[in-house]
Amino acid sequence: MANEERDGELREDERADLIAHLAELRGRLIRVLVYVAVGMTVVWIFFEPVYSFMVRPISGPLASVDGQLTVRGLLEPLMVRLEIVLVGGLMLAAPFVLYEIWGFVAPGLTASERRAVRPLVPVAVLLFLLGVAMGYAVTGPSVRVLLRYIPPDTRAWLTLNDTILLLLKFYLAFGVGFQLPIIIVLLAKVGIVDSRLLIRRWREAVVGIFVAAAIITPTWDPITLTVCALPMIVLYVLTIGAVKLIERGKRKQAERESLSG
Repeated sequence: MANEERDGELREDERADLIAHLAELRGRLIRVLVYVAVGMTVVWIFFEPVYSFMVRPISGPLASVDGQLTVRGLLEPLMVRLEIVLVGGLMLAAPFVLYEIWGFVAPGLTASERRAVRPLVPVAVLLFLLGVAMGYAVTGPSVRVLLRYIPPDTRAWLTLNDTILLLLKFYLAFGVGFQLPIIIVLLAKVGIVDSRLLIRRWREAVVGIFVAAAIITPTWDPITLTVCALPMIVLYVLTIGAVKLIERGKRKQAERESLSG
């Protein structure tokens, strides 16, 4: 009888914890939606400068071949505006969304895990922005290369929606590609990879980076590929240094624990 009462109390406690977690999750999801809505509102208000800045890398190359952006239907301008507003709003809200995710996940981690993961959140945001900036920088040269293949007596009339979607995918692909150091560091923290493995496999890593750059970039010319791949290779080298620091910290902690034991 006493055992049944204890089991009942445990089930009640588990149910109460689950309800509390669900309530916290609901609150954080509502705040995330608010952050995204605020970000989208900001982009909607400042749409014209955002749009001008976004298409600036292709405006010059298009003008050089007497080309222009065109729309194919009445709804296309609205759809393009909504696409840019949605992606821009998500990017503006991303730091706050990550904060909410961290706030929900952190209580379930140990103190050492929290210390290990906490610095990665702002670094991930910074690397994403650097990746987007890199994609923005190589867009103009890539478009110039592609426009060289226009046949004689042909004008470059690019459809607005297709061009904007390509630019958004291009920028986001670079932002995601620059998350490579975060992935490697996380794998190192859980012991899946180490600095010796990363150094030993550097050739495969360089080949993989060039393949990824070839997939991301719209052109396969050697100059554009090299410009896109070099920052990722530099990040790979810097990540090896970061993994070495992590390993050094683990060794010192193990030495302290052995001495205290």
